[in-house]
Amino acid sequence: MIETYWPDAATRADFARRAEASGRSNPAFWNALPKLPARPVDGHKGTFGTALCVGGSRGMSGAIALTGSAALVAGAGLTRLFVPDSILETVAGFAREYTTIPGACDASGRLTSAALNAILAEAANATAVAVGPGFGRSAEATRLVVELFFELERPTVFDADALNALAEAGVFDEETEAPKRRGLAEEIGKSEKEKNGSEAKGTSKRFAGRKPRGARILTPHPGEFARLTGAKPTGDRTARIDAATAFAKRLERLCGGDSEAWSKEDAATQVKRKEVLRVGTSGDETASRSSCVVVLKGAGTVVADGAGAVCLNETGNPNLATGGSGDVLTGIIVGLLAQKTTPFDAARSAVALHGLAADLRATRSSRGAVASDVVRFLPAAFDFYEAAQTAASRSF
Repeated sequence: MIETYWPDAATRADFARRAEASGRSNPAFWNALPKLPARPVDGHKGTFGTALCVGGSRGMSGAIALTGSAALVAGAGLTRLFVPDSILETVAGFAREYTTIPGACDASGRLTSAALNAILAEAANATAVAVGPGFGRSAEATRLVVELFFELERPTVFDADALNALAEAGVFDEETEAPKRRGLAEEIGKSEKEKNGSEAKGTSKRFAGRKPRGARILTPHPGEFARLTGAKPTGDRTARIDAATAFAKRLERLCGGDSEAWSKEDAATQVKRKEVLRVGTSGDETASRSSCVVVLKGAGTVVADGAGAVCLNETGNPNLATGGSGDVLTGIIVGLLAQKTTPFDAARSAVALHGLAADLRATRSSRGAVASDVVRFLPAAFDFYEAAQTAASRSF
């Protein structure tokens, strides 16, 4: 079971003092972060949206369970996990609060393209979606991920093996990059021709004219980023910012422009955007109309959108350098997305909260942290976030 951490009164007071000190010492950082989604006193589970998390496979059931648990704690009103039928009972056993949905899978316990219509039907009743944690890799999984990338209408986070699938299929390849992944793309195209009677297309041409139906957030670590772009980012801060920004703009060029994720109500809240370094600027000036966001993970995680906004996170520590941490981050992002937070704001708030939870965990002991500890300390991280913002606002 993944349980949250409930600090005693003395620890809560200590965390509050730390938040006050952080807000006063680094007001620019905290004032730049967006406000967390409101929790109205008359709200109910429908008010806070539904997160649908798609993933898991035999041997990697914990990944999707971490994502679902984080989405719950991040505030989604309902969280549903679409997982291979073969691991449904295992995933259900991790937490009592999310529900599980069985999907068609292969003999190795990985979701197949036969699950596509069922996932799309479930997503229609969700507010936000996450795809990838524990997904596993196969040609069938790649077909499924590619179709989900284009067909899901809700804002969606793509992580882990979903990113590997998109890279293998060459979804983001320019024409000059087509030959290196032609074999897999043609194989996928042949399968679709047989199924739909339509003409198969080559690598880049195969996806010409296809754009995602909703906003997309991609959360690669450096290795996944290299598979997506062909170049592994260095540890240099400026180079990481430049790499994430360039890729986000590339995604916007290839995939953005007609996203249905921006409802009239959402569009009315979007205002002038500023290009930023660190973690944005204050208030609504950071709102972005871009439908594509890249989260380049690592020390000093970079969040960039396709319209040119970029931010650099300043929370976190080596406690996050453990398997499953990325799955938790995906859950926090989708939990905030479910509450109608914009993709850019959801990503940068989630990254800050993710690091904060690890920082608070480090006050208890310097070693021995695991990914589920981030989920446990997430409620305290929310309190810290808001307290630090309050202190920072008084510093101006």
